[in-house]
Amino acid sequence: MRFLRAIGTFAAVVVVSAAVTVGALIGTDSVLALGGAPSLQQVWPEVASERSTPEPPPRIVEFTVAAVGDLMTHGPQIDSAKTASGYDFNPCFAPVAPRISAADLAIGNLETTLSGADRGYSGYPQFNAPDAYAEALVAAGFDVLTTANNHNLDRGPTGLVRTLEVLDGLGALHTGTARTAEEAATTLVTEVKGVKIAILAYTYGMNGFTAPSDKPWMVNVLNVGKMTEAVKAARALEVDLVIVSIHNGVEYQRQPSASQRQVEEAMIEAGADIVLGSHPHVIQPMETIEVAEADGSTRTAFIIHSLGNFVSNQRERYRNTGLILEFGMEKNLRTDKTTLVSVEYVPVWVDDVDATGKEHRVLPIRDVLDDPAYPGVSADDRARMQQAWDDTTTHLGGTGEASDDPGALVFYGKPLARQ
Repeated sequence: MRFLRAIGTFAAVVVVSAAVTVGALIGTDSVLALGGAPSLQQVWPEVASERSTPEPPPRIVEFTVAAVGDLMTHGPQIDSAKTASGYDFNPCFAPVAPRISAADLAIGNLETTLSGADRGYSGYPQFNAPDAYAEALVAAGFDVLTTANNHNLDRGPTGLVRTLEVLDGLGALHTGTARTAEEAATTLVTEVKGVKIAILAYTYGMNGFTAPSDKPWMVNVLNVGKMTEAVKAARALEVDLVIVSIHNGVEYQRQPSASQRQVEEAMIEAGADIVLGSHPHVIQPMETIEVAEADGSTRTAFIIHSLGNFVSNQRERYRNTGLILEFGMEKNLRTDKTTLVSVEYVPVWVDDVDATGKEHRVLPIRDVLDDPAYPGVSADDRARMQQAWDDTTTHLGGTGEASDDPGALVFYGKPLARQ
C-alpha cells in the first residue's frame, strides 16, 4: 500500500507540474492560480516586443595641420646665424617651435636653395642657404617643405637636385620639384594617424630661369589643365585630404588678383580641400568655400590667398608679419569622410635681432605683447608688433570665439582641440 501511495503521490506531482508547464507555455491565468508563476511576458518583456539596437557613435580620427608661408634666407639672416664652427638657425625658430611641432603635419614653403658651401652662400636675388637652415626647420617640427617657387633654380639644376638630397637626408618630405621624371610623376602622399594626405605644389615661374629642355618636369609650373588632372589623380589614390600649394600672385599686394583667384578656385573645383597661397610676401585674406559634391553632399574647402613671409629680412610694414595657420580636421571612419572643423591662426613677427644683436627670431606676437618681461624686445619692437597684430587681425578677421591658445584667433568652426 505504501508503494501504491508513493506512486499515486508521484503521479499527482507529475500531473500538476505538467499542467504548470503547459499553462506557462500558453500563457493562461490558471497557471497563476496554481503556482503564482510569472508569465513569459513578465520574465522576458523584450521577447514579446521588437527590440532596436542603438547605433554606436561614429569613430572619429582628429588631426591637425599647420602651414606657414615663405621661409627665406636673406643675407643678413645668414650673417646673423654664423658661429665659430658654422651656422646655427635654431634660435630663429625656437619661439615658434612648440606650436609647429605640436601639429600632426607641418608645411612650409622653402624659398631658397641648399646648393652647398662651394657655391657660396647668398641671399637675394639668388638664394643659397647653409644646410643648417634646413636642419633648423626640421628640428622646429616641419614635416613637408614645398619647393615650387621662383627661387628653386637660383643655382641651376644642380642646386635644385642638391636641395632635394639635403631634405631627403634630414627626413623632410618635399614636393614641387623633381630629380627624375618618375619622381615628378609621383604624388606626395603622407599618412597622419592612418589618414592619407596628398600634397602638391606649383609656381608661376622661376625668375626667368627654366628647367633644361630635356627635363621640363623638373619644376611644377602653373598650368590649370595639368594641375586639375593632378588633383583628380590624387583623389583617385583614395586619399582623405588634398592640399595644393600655389606660388603665385602680385608681390606686396594685400588682395589677390583675379588670375590668382581663378587658379585657386579651379583647384577647389577639381577636388582640392586646402589651397595655400604664397609669393606676395604679405598676408592676403582667406576664405571657406562650400562645394557641392556629385552625391548631393557638400564639403567645406579652404583658400588662403597668401600666407605672407614667415621669416625674412624684409622689415617693411606687412612684410615682416606672417602666420602659423592651424587646421583642425576630422575623419569619420564609418562614413570615410574627412571634414574641416576648425581654422585658427597665430600672427607672428620677425625680430631682426635678439638681446645679443644676433639671430632673426620669429615671435608669436600675442605671447610677447602679453609678457612685459619678454627677453630682447624693445619698446619700439612692441609698438611695431602691436601694429602688426592690429593689421593682421583686422585683415583676416575671426569668429570672436576664444581659442585655447591665447596667441591664436579662431577664423572658422569650433576652437581647435589641442592635446
